[in-house]
Amino acid sequence: MNSLLFPGLRCSLALMTCLCFSAGLATAAPATHVIQVSLDGLGGYYLQFFVTNAPAQFPNFVRLTQESAHTFNARCDYDISETVPNHASIFTGRPVMQPAGQPNTTHHGYNNNFPGSGDTFHLSGNANVKYKSSFFDVAHDYGLSTALYTGKTRLGICDRSYDVTNGALDRVAEAGDNGRDKIDFASIADVSGVNISNEVNTLIQNLTNAAPRRYSFIHIAEPDLTGHSFGWRSANWSNAVRNVDTQLGRILDVINANPTLSNNTALIVSADHGGGGVVANGHTESYHVTNYTIPFFLCAPGVPGGSDIYSLFYNRGNPGTNRTDYNSPLQPIRNGDGGNLALSLLGLPPIPGSYMVPAMITPGAPLFIARSAGRLAVFWVDASGDNILEAAEAFPANANQWQPVTGGIATNDTTRVFTITNAAEISTRYFRLRKSGP
Repeated sequence: MNSLLFPGLRCSLALMTCLCFSAGLATAAPATHVIQVSLDGLGGYYLQFFVTNAPAQFPNFVRLTQESAHTFNARCDYDISETVPNHASIFTGRPVMQPAGQPNTTHHGYNNNFPGSGDTFHLSGNANVKYKSSFFDVAHDYGLSTALYTGKTRLGICDRSYDVTNGALDRVAEAGDNGRDKIDFASIADVSGVNISNEVNTLIQNLTNAAPRRYSFIHIAEPDLTGHSFGWRSANWSNAVRNVDTQLGRILDVINANPTLSNNTALIVSADHGGGGVVANGHTESYHVTNYTIPFFLCAPGVPGGSDIYSLFYNRGNPGTNRTDYNSPLQPIRNGDGGNLALSLLGLPPIPGSYMVPAMITPGAPLFIARSAGRLAVFWVDASGDNILEAAEAFPANANQWQPVTGGIATNDTTRVFTITNAAEISTRYFRLRKSGP
């Protein structure tokens, strides 16, 4: 999408002025498969230090920085920096708690890091939302095969919430009835230390098939477990990250080796939270910068390697060291963005009811603006008429705040023109073009 800010419309111009904004960015092409990796407790500050100061010891994280769009400065949930609530956010694209001033249907509401044996995100979370859809709902209802691998049995709630008993009825009739069980294969176990290689073995066994599952999500419990035992700044912790680095290399290698996956797969790597903030071996204080700062990597067809991931999205911005809440006009990349990002790369719609919807800048028709004698004209060349003009009064916090311009658009051969007759009535407005269709 192209977006354009045109401030200062109150000033008058004697001559007509044209401005053009064009996104000259190579952006993601459709992927056939997605592998999403959640590395428990991997703090962005520490990982950036390792990659910068000891690159030879972390070769696959270095490789990711070269082959992906990335940041070491993404965010976990604003209110809670714990594993299970953040994975509920990753699955649903919703905040844990209700953001101030926002509807009581915004959040998933599951804030228990030690789920009961019968808990689900639906029954035990926000009672105002009876069913919290996940990325697995969307992928599975559209007929894609899915798999979940977790390194903590506590995360069995992620499988249980979307199994044959608790999953919703299929919402996509045209794809056939794919059933209520949204996860075709699930491996739920407590896996720590060097044994994480066995968990990755299970994933790799599927990835080496001629027909790998289309959407795979793997949670690796390290380096969180070692952080709790020895501290996030300990030598043991850095060794745990080196072990994770090795496993990432194995995943990258099998993607490249399988012709079905090579050049067709999106790999998303992030974390649920950081650690070592107020206490060296903890992370529950969500207000501390090392607890809420996490890395985020996107390696996908068409995504430029070595680029800043914030440059890919028009509704995301680097927060610096700030702990940005959900009411900020420009959101940071969060772990909860991963699901909707994966779905968009697969050419699928966002998770129903989700709040975190990162919107990629995509190449398209450039927008021009002209003004003269108090009139403002927004125009673009669109022979096929497959672009929709949208406007916002202020930079939107999410994609849902853009509104289509439904009237006042004239066509002159291949050019579409939207005219505001009294530009002095508005001081600032944003415009963008969006491709019509899904």
